[in-house]
Amino acid sequence: MKTGSSLKFLLAIVTFCCGVVLSGSTLAQRGSDFALLDQNGVFHQLSRYAETEAVVLFVQGNGDEASHLAMPLLHDLRERYREQGVVVLLLNANPDDTRASVQQELAAQGFDFPVLLDTAQVVARTLDVKTTGEAFILDPASHDVLYRGPLHSSLPSSIAVANASQPVAFLEDALTLILDDTGRNNTEDDDDAEELPAVIGTPIDYSYRQRFGERQISYQDEIVPILRRRCTTCHIENGLAPWAMTSHRMMQGWSPMIREVLITRRMPPGQIDMQVGDWDNIHQMPDDELELLVHWIDGGARREGEADPLVELEPVPPDWALGEPDLIIELSEEAIPATGMVEFKIKRAALGLAEDKWIRAVAYDVGDRSVLHSLLVFALDPAVPNTSPAALIDPDNAEFISLYVPGRTQEVFGEDSGFLLRADRDLSLKLRYVTGGRETVDNTRIGLYFHDAAPELAVRNVVMLNEDFTIAAGESNHVEQAQSEVFSEDVYVESFAPQAHTRGKSMTITAQYPDGTLSRLINVANYNYNWQMNYRLKERLLLPAGSKLLAETVYDNSATNPHNVDPEASVRPGIATADETFSHYVRILESVSP
Repeated sequence: MKTGSSLKFLLAIVTFCCGVVLSGSTLAQRGSDFALLDQNGVFHQLSRYAETEAVVLFVQGNGDEASHLAMPLLHDLRERYREQGVVVLLLNANPDDTRASVQQELAAQGFDFPVLLDTAQVVARTLDVKTTGEAFILDPASHDVLYRGPLHSSLPSSIAVANASQPVAFLEDALTLILDDTGRNNTEDDDDAEELPAVIGTPIDYSYRQRFGERQISYQDEIVPILRRRCTTCHIENGLAPWAMTSHRMMQGWSPMIREVLITRRMPPGQIDMQVGDWDNIHQMPDDELELLVHWIDGGARREGEADPLVELEPVPPDWALGEPDLIIELSEEAIPATGMVEFKIKRAALGLAEDKWIRAVAYDVGDRSVLHSLLVFALDPAVPNTSPAALIDPDNAEFISLYVPGRTQEVFGEDSGFLLRADRDLSLKLRYVTGGRETVDNTRIGLYFHDAAPELAVRNVVMLNEDFTIAAGESNHVEQAQSEVFSEDVYVESFAPQAHTRGKSMTITAQYPDGTLSRLINVANYNYNWQMNYRLKERLLLPAGSKLLAETVYDNSATNPHNVDPEASVRPGIATADETFSHYVRILESVSP
C-alpha cells in the first residue's frame, strides 16, 4: 500500500462539502492487542486478523438505540468491504448482557455479527470506550487505533452536522482513506480543526469505579494471593516460565507485559470457555481477579509498606506428596540443549508385574521443571517392537493413562475407580521438552499407586482420533471431525485431554444422546499447543447407553498463527512437531465386569 499524507487533511477535503472536519483526536494512536470470546464461544484476537486490512469495532449494547440503528449500516459496510479485507466486529462491555441475550438481540434484528463479550471490561477500558455507539478502526498488525468516533450522521450525536446537505458516513470516509494507505500512522493535530460530533449512546458503567473508588489496591493482601493461585506454579526459580515472580520489584517491572498477556488471554495458560461445563481446579482467571490485576497495574503496580510476601519462599513439596508409591519407574535421563526446538521424546519402560494391578493414582517427580513441558503415560502392548516410535503411542497399541503438565504433579482417580494395568503391559511415554537458555539433564520419575482390590468403576480413555487429513498451506480455518463408538452401556465422563500440534486453533467435544439431542461438553476456544491440559469436570457426567461423542477441531495453518512452525507447508498427521494431530482423550468410567 502507498504511504500517504495527513489523514486529517484528506478527510477534511472529503467531508468539506458537509461542513465537517475531523480533528487530530480521531487520528492514529497506539493501541493494544486483545482477545475475547464472542456470543457463540468463538475466540477472537486482534492480532490474528493481521492478514486483513482493518478491523472495524462497534460498541454494542442490548436494548440500545444507537446499536439498533447501526446494525443495517454495519451489515451494508461489511458486505461492501469484505473483499477489501475489512472485518467487522462488535464489542459488548455490559456484564449483564449474557450470551443468550446477545444472541436473541441479534436474531430479533436478523443479523449475525460476532459480538465480543468484554465481561471484565478490560478491553473497553484499554480503548477508553465511553459509550455504546462508538466506532473504531483498528490496525490488526500494529494494533493502532486509526479512527474513533461516530459511525454515521444518521445515528445519535451530541451536535447537528452543520451545513450537511447529505448524510455523512464518518467511519466509511476514514476507512476509504485508510485502505488507500493515506490515513495510517498520522498523528498530526490542527488547533483549527473542528471536533467530530460526540456519540450519544448508553454510557459504559465501569464496575471498577464503584468497586475500588480511589483506594489503593493492596499488593500484599489482594494481588499476591491471586499470583499464588494462578501464576507462581510456573513463575518460580527454575520453573518452566521465562521469569520468576519472586518480588514486588519483578512484578512492577514486568507489569506492562503482564497486562498484555492477561488481555490477550495468553495467561493463565490453557484457558477454556467457562460457560461450557463445570470444571475442577483448572487454569482460569475469573473476571473479578482480572479486573483487580489490571486496575492495580494501571495504577502503577504499587505496594504499600515494606512487606513483600513474594520474597518469602513457598514450602517445597515432597517428592511424593501422596506418600511412597507402590511402584516407581525411573526414566532414562535426557540431555536438553540450551536453545532450539526439541522434538518429542518417545520412550518405553518395562514393568515386569507379577499380576494385574488397579491404578488409583499417578504421581510425577520431575527432574528439571524448567524444561519438562508435558508427559503422557500409556499402557503398552509388549508385542510392539521399538522400531517405530509412533507405534509405541498408537491407540491401537497403547492405552492412555495419565498426563503431566506443570503444576499437576499427581493425578488421583476417584476412590471408587481405577485403571486396570494388566500384568503383561509395559509403559510408553511421550515427553515434550522446551529449552530454557542453559544445558541441563532431566531425570524424571513416575510413581504408581495401586488399589488393594478391584474398584467399582474402571477408568477407560476414549480416543477421538482422525488420522487422515491434509491442511493446505495458508489455510486459517480448516475443520476436521471425529466421533467415538456408540456406548453399549451407561458410562460416566470424567475429564478431557485434547491434543493437537502447532496448527491447532480450537476444539469442541459434544455428546449425542440416544434421542439425537446434542450437548456440548467442552469448548477449548483458544487452543495453545504450548499448554496441553487435562480438564476435569467437578461432577461426573452420565452418558446413557446409546450415546456417542462428537469432536471437531479447527486448525490454523496461516502466518497469523503465532505457534505455526511453517505456514508455507501443507501438513498431514504425524508425531513430529511439524506434523499435525487430532487425538483427543476422553476419560470415561464404566462398571467393572464381574
